Amino acid sequence: MIRVFNLYVPSSKLLLVAGDALFLGMAVLLLGASQASPGPVTVEVYAAAVLAAAVGIWSFYFSDLYETSTLHSRERVISAGLQGLGLSALLLTPLAWLFLRHQDHVPRWMEPALALLLLLIYAQRWLTHWWLDRVSRGERVLLVGSGLTIQRLAQELTGGCGLPLRLAGVVLDRASVVPSQMRFAVVGTIDRLQHLVGSFRPDRIVISSEIGVSTIPAVDLLGLRRVGIRVQDAGELYESVTGRVPVESVRANALAFGEALIPSQSTRRLHRAASFLASLLLTLLLVPLGLLLAVLIKLDSPGPVFYTQERVGLGGRIFRVIKFRSMRQDAENGSGPVWASAKDHRVTRVGAVLRKMRLDELPQVINVLRGQMCLVGPRPERPHFVQMLEREIAYYDLRHCIRPGITGWAQVSADYGANVEESRTKLEYDLFYVKNASLFFDLLILFKTVKIALCGRGAR
Repeated sequence: MIRVFNLYVPSSKLLLVAGDALFLGMAVLLLGASQASPGPVTVEVYAAAVLAAAVGIWSFYFSDLYETSTLHSRERVISAGLQGLGLSALLLTPLAWLFLRHQDHVPRWMEPALALLLLLIYAQRWLTHWWLDRVSRGERVLLVGSGLTIQRLAQELTGGCGLPLRLAGVVLDRASVVPSQMRFAVVGTIDRLQHLVGSFRPDRIVISSEIGVSTIPAVDLLGLRRVGIRVQDAGELYESVTGRVPVESVRANALAFGEALIPSQSTRRLHRAASFLASLLLTLLLVPLGLLLAVLIKLDSPGPVFYTQERVGLGGRIFRVIKFRSMRQDAENGSGPVWASAKDHRVTRVGAVLRKMRLDELPQVINVLRGQMCLVGPRPERPHFVQMLEREIAYYDLRHCIRPGITGWAQVSADYGANVEESRTKLEYDLFYVKNASLFFDLLILFKTVKIALCGRGAR
């Protein structure tokens, strides 16, 4: 288990990626060697093997072959493997032509080779699942506390988070409080912590930030660390497991006197410069697509091609976001601002496709060039909803400490956000992004955005 952008990633997934890359690369090397004249394999063949491995890994990722839910199902592994190999074959057609251009027909061994490759992909995942389920013990985690963050962690550790972390038990800080969803895991109270540690032998003890030093003396915690037990804050582990900052763990004093969640000026300037250059390039590349979409919008329904809408940006300042029109011109006449719903009757036929693939957001590159937005950041919300959510959700205004984005960590990780509870979840993802913002994290989000947009997931 390693940390990437403060997120825990199972080592098993990295091994799967490495194994798939090896299988795909070896397949191309064998194909190139069989078509080449006697002698050593050329540099071009090695380059083709690396390219095939990269395309194959992307295709498998696109087909959900690395998702935890897929690894637990034989049928889904085979289905996703076939989809991934099919997509790889389609994308690598020019490469195959290069190797086979001197032959009149496809070699007979090609089909058995593809079947063998699928078998190897399946076998690797079966062995990984068997190892994790039967052999690998994983870390035993003892949770201490009874607050909301501890409750959420208990659910994550017992709900198949995909990480080698197992819930050993929950130690309550108050004997009278036993949350109903944690009764199955409660093993005792904090006054018996030393005895419970000896009984359950945890590898990691996770303590709620609500518990003070007077409750668990620092000398006791140091004693646990001396015997090899890791002691960790509950909010920190929750962030690394879920990619979210729990709102209830945010403390006003830490924000006022520290740098947590507030990016530096240099980070903001670097983020802004990278977004400007990328948006300038995107604007030039997407002009033909924009012209085609403009024609389709005009043919589909009466009204302008673009529409603007007030949104809340950096520092709470209001600006007008630019989008391709995807709804009827009179969409909010009589209703006022309302969240979009599934199968919204206000959406036009072309608009439904635009929203599903997120193409209606493309004109916002103009907002990026103007300095009102970045490519990646919290999605800007309408002033009407911001005022409501600031009353309902603590620290909601923290998402305005950086420029909003066309896409963001919440957009690739959470649902649409059409009510207060979903907006709270998205805020936690936004806070995680603000806390861990970097150019490499932006690249990961953009990578995930491409998959989500092409698959049309989570749109309304």
